[in-house]
Amino acid sequence: MRIDCEVHMGEFRGELYSWLDRKIGKSELEALLDEHGFDMALVMPSVAMFPDNASMGAAIRGSSRLLGFAMVNPCVEDGGVAELERAVGEWDAKGLKLVPLRHGYEADGSVPNRVMACAERLGLPVSVHSGAHYCLPWQIGALAARFPAVSVIMDHMGWRYYVEGALDVALSTPNIYLETAMVSMPGYIRLAVDKVGADRVIYGSDYPTGHPASMLEVIKAAKLDDEAESLVLGGNLARLLNI
Repeated sequence: MRIDCEVHMGEFRGELYSWLDRKIGKSELEALLDEHGFDMALVMPSVAMFPDNASMGAAIRGSSRLLGFAMVNPCVEDGGVAELERAVGEWDAKGLKLVPLRHGYEADGSVPNRVMACAERLGLPVSVHSGAHYCLPWQIGALAARFPAVSVIMDHMGWRYYVEGALDVALSTPNIYLETAMVSMPGYIRLAVDKVGADRVIYGSDYPTGHPASMLEVIKAAKLDDEAESLVLGGNLARLLNI
């Protein structure tokens, strides 16, 4: 089974998305999976101060291929707990996405504690953006260490300047998984597999910021053996999500 760990749905406009400049919906994501040979994908809303989990949940309701991850801003009075509970109860969300860089809090501070505790109570994996201030690998490591029962996916594995730090953090924090989205150097993918283990590395494209056409070429260029590649391209996520 092949699963993309990170694709996004919603409005994508402006200079960064000038090649796209439109709304991405369910049919486009399903066509993308077909084109690149994927069975499923984890879907998140476009990044905003208060992400539109409701529209995403409604759009993918009943889909056997698109699984929702609620993107939650914990800088609210209840720490984002109500939003996550609603996403799970009403829209069948399968996980939590945190974006400290966009929402302006330190990953290793107290702000995400309540929503992380909620994820732990609900048995959800947590995906965390990495690679910049607020969400450096060691900050995510400290967060994961506070919640050892939660599987924490470090998106982008510290790319671009902190990949080696991400590997060191993963080695000392067994509930951290390294996600490959936007990592364009195949040597880093191979190093992650060799150093941390193929069972702790997860493929993602981050569409539409990234694209499976290029991200898959990086995986191919890393020259993983068949078993390792199968784990990276979906086996590990299938295990985490009990698929």
